Formats: sequence, structure tokens, C-alpha cells
Amino acid sequence: MERIFSSEELKATAKETGFLKRESKINPSKFFDLLMYDISSGKSKSLSQMSIEAESEHGIIVSKQGLDKKFNDRTVAFLKRLIEKQLSTEISHQIDTEWFSKFERVIIKDGTRFDLQDDYKDILPGSGGSASEAGVCIQFEFDLKKGKIVQLDLTPANRPDIKEAAEVLNDVEEGDLVIRDLGYHLTDSFSNIIKRKAFFISRLHPKITVYTLKNGCYQRIDFKDLYLKMSKLRQGWDCRKVFLGEGKIPVNLGIEIVPVDIWEKRVKNAEKNNKKKGRQTNDEYRFKMRFNLFITNISDDELPTKIISTLYRIRWQIELIFKVWKSVFGVDHKTRMKFKRWLCLLYVKLLIMIVHWNIIMSSRNYMHHCNGKLLSMNKCYKTLFDNIYRLRKALKHGSGEIRRLLVWINKIFNKNHWLEMKKKSKSLKEIIDLKICKSNEYAYI
Repeated sequence: MERIFSSEELKATAKETGFLKRESKINPSKFFDLLMYDISSGKSKSLSQMSIEAESEHGIIVSKQGLDKKFNDRTVAFLKRLIEKQLSTEISHQIDTEWFSKFERVIIKDGTRFDLQDDYKDILPGSGGSASEAGVCIQFEFDLKKGKIVQLDLTPANRPDIKEAAEVLNDVEEGDLVIRDLGYHLTDSFSNIIKRKAFFISRLHPKITVYTLKNGCYQRIDFKDLYLKMSKLRQGWDCRKVFLGEGKIPVNLGIEIVPVDIWEKRVKNAEKNNKKKGRQTNDEYRFKMRFNLFITNISDDELPTKIISTLYRIRWQIELIFKVWKSVFGVDHKTRMKFKRWLCLLYVKLLIMIVHWNIIMSSRNYMHHCNGKLLSMNKCYKTLFDNIYRLRKALKHGSGEIRRLLVWINKIFNKNHWLEMKKKSKSLKEIIDLKICKSNEYAYI
């Protein structure tokens, strides 16, 4: 952080990207400080407010029209380069609990979408239907083990996640564990992950045909028959070796019967969606909805299939992160402005979120190593955003102030920012600290 946001480095990055071509009264450091001021409340300031701040904080008289001209392609390139540099920051320490240590990285990926003003539809088209004509998706991928961000990209809201799944496989390395949502479910992706000697956990997409191998012949699984048999035996869980789709990809399938109220809710939602599209919900799909179905290529020798559903629930961490980004940082707030200014402000928000992320993850890994406790991402993000003025001050005054800020942050985090246990479900800490019995018969906390 000290290196990336120093006056000298900001100036060098500005020259590199064309943001600074000649000396100006608003140099890169002062302009970046004004951007920090703009996002400090979660809602964008007006150009008039920024003009007043420029004079009161930096003694610079500039019109709102002059500021508006600053939001252009060169400024976008400048901020994107700062994001790239911040993403390359290494995080010290990592979490190595029993099952974590079996993998090089534990990678979680998802995207969050939100509507934009219709003026942006030619650049960022929306999802259509009842949604806005313009929209954006933030694609986010990170390594839960070390806390390092793997990917942070903006795509149009109408771009399917399944395309993203096919195009980012180059990021997967040998020994990785990839945990992804149904939207990224692509059988070819699973084949490529296996070829790279990596691992995955995913829910089974309801449209994928599943086979078992009996007497050398592939037989399609009848989920109605399976449900009736498991219900008769009062068996809530089962696991078996199966094969997916036309390519007959070998995986372990975890089968978990859901409560009746959950099943009824699923059927109701499915029928509602199918009715809109003029379709009917067939019996096979109804019976598939009786189950939570999880697939993995991790062998039972490494991790019992019985705990795969528990490990998959780690993916909800990324949903909580998106919730914080929207509720605290206001990434989805809509204020009418020209596209380039909106894009610049979004990039600044993403940049500061990455800075906060790296601070939180460095503290999290170190504190877990020292005392076995985990920090709450939600509590930490809220505290850092509430005190964003401290970060703004530290970046203006350099390395000494930055170090004092980090000491203060660690002191505050260590007091009352711990992750709390959940009453009805396992917390992230409980899942991370999961112990695996050598008998492979069961797992315990």
C-alpha cells in the first residue's frame, strides 16, 4: 500500500497510462484524494461538492466543468492500473487447518449483478425481462486459504456465468480446490479441472444426466426410484460413484434429502418460472428437487463424500462479501452521471475494497495462526469503511501514517471483530477447522 499510493508511484502510474501528460494544478495524488472524498459516504458527491473540497483541502480553484473533463478514458486506464498493482500484492501467512492443507488453494468464484441507468445499455447491456436495459456484473474469485484475490472483472449483466466458467480455467493450477455455483456448471470445465490435476466441488445441475456403471453398462439414475427407496429406509444421505453427461465424466455424488417445506418452495418457484416461459415442470425434475446433489472428484481417501455438502457451504462467504459491497460501499447505487465518471467511481470503490480486503486478510491469517480465531469479514469491512477518512489521511501523509493506521486497525480488530458461532448451522470457522476421522466413516468438529 505504501509503495502503490505514494506520490511518486501515483505520478509514475499516471504517466504510464497517459493520465498525466503535463504538469497540472490537480496532480495525480490530489485527484486521487478527491476521488477518496467522493466515495467516503457510499453515495457519490456532486461535482460542486468536489470543487469545494478541492479548494478547502488543497487550495485549488477548479470549476465543476473542469472536474467533469477529468473523467475520461485516460483516468479509467489510470485507475485500472492501480487495481492491477493492488491485486498483485502478496499476503503474508495462510490458513492451514487439517483439510485445507490437502490443497494448494481453495478457490471460490461468483458474480453479483446490478442494474444501471438505461443510458449505458449500448456499453453494458442488462439481463432483459423485468430488469433494466443496462446492467453490470462484478466477477470475483479469491483463494480462501491465503486470502488472495485471483480475479476481479466487470462484464455486461447479460453475459452468462457459464461463459465465464469456460474462459477462466487457465487460472486453475495443480492441487487447487475449486468451489463454484450452479451458474458456472459446465461439464467440459470439470473435465479440464481433472486434466489439470485439480479438484472441484459443485452442486449438480438439474439438466445434467447422471449414470451408474453396472455390469459394464451405463444406466441412467432414476431419481424418483432413488427417493422412494431412501424414504422407505429413512436414509437422509447417500453417496455413490457416478458418471456425468455424454462424456461420462467420473465423479462422486453426494445425495442429501431436503425437508418437505424446502422441496415445496423449490417446486413452487420452478413452476412459476416455467409458466413464464410456457413450459411444464416434469416429474423427473420434481424428484430431483427432493435432493441437494453435490459432485466432486475428490476421492474418499482424501475427504469423505459425506462432508462435501458441508464444505460446499463455504461458497456462501462470497455472497456475504457481495452483500457488504452493496450495503456498505454502495457499489450498486444509481446516480445519474456520464458513463466515464460512473466507471471511474466504481473502479475507485473496487480499489479501496481491495485495499480493505488485503488488510483484513493479512490480519485474519496472522490472528488465526496466533490464537485460532477467525475475524468477521462483515464487522471488519464496516469498521474500515466507517473510518475511511483515516485511510484517506494516511495515504496523503505517507508511510509513517500508514503504519500507525495498520497498528490501530489490528488493535481494533483484536478487540471485538471475531466471527460468531451460528446456532442452526456451522460457521465458517467450524467448517475450516473440520476434523476428518481416519476411518473415513464420519467427520466431526
